[in-house]
Amino acid sequence: MTTSNTQEKRPYLGKDDRKRALLQSAAELVEEAGWGVLNMSALADRAGVSRQLVYQHFPNLEGLLGATAWAIFTDTMQGTAQAIANHPGDLKQAIRAAELVSLDMPVGRGDALWQLIAGSGLNSPELDTIRLGIRDVILKLWVPSIQKIKGIDEAAATSMVWMIILSFWGIRQLIRDKVVDREQGIAQFDALLDRVL
Repeated sequence: MTTSNTQEKRPYLGKDDRKRALLQSAAELVEEAGWGVLNMSALADRAGVSRQLVYQHFPNLEGLLGATAWAIFTDTMQGTAQAIANHPGDLKQAIRAAELVSLDMPVGRGDALWQLIAGSGLNSPELDTIRLGIRDVILKLWVPSIQKIKGIDEAAATSMVWMIILSFWGIRQLIRDKVVDREQGIAQFDALLDRVL
């Protein structure tokens, strides 16, 4: 008597679709358990594929971490760029619209981004390089507007933008941890913006 082992067959996906599916699985891992859990084996297990298939799409851990970080960051970056474009003459409204993009993301995604932005708990040269790249993208989005509104040089605008960004993420963490409710957090951040801008 023989027994058949019926294992569910993985659906065929083209190369681009497979890579997107792997990145989605990688993002889910990071959003659930932090950056420290992401490696080739964990992704293969999560996605139900072989490690060999993972290596076909990401030749090393650095490539996997980088692609995952940018996949997680892309929606926020696009939402922020759109907020700036939608409010070209009103920096406070642009910041408020961008604030809502970040507040409305799932908690795990926000936590993963916070780790990248703040550099907290990364313990990885690869992720630190990615953190610096993300910081540069954020600064390029906001510094020109601050320079124009405040009439200050690039260095001063860069410092001001980064202080505003970190203040926002601090409020986001307080809202996340239920220290303040969403409306209170938004009102407090708006009050800070009024003073700064």
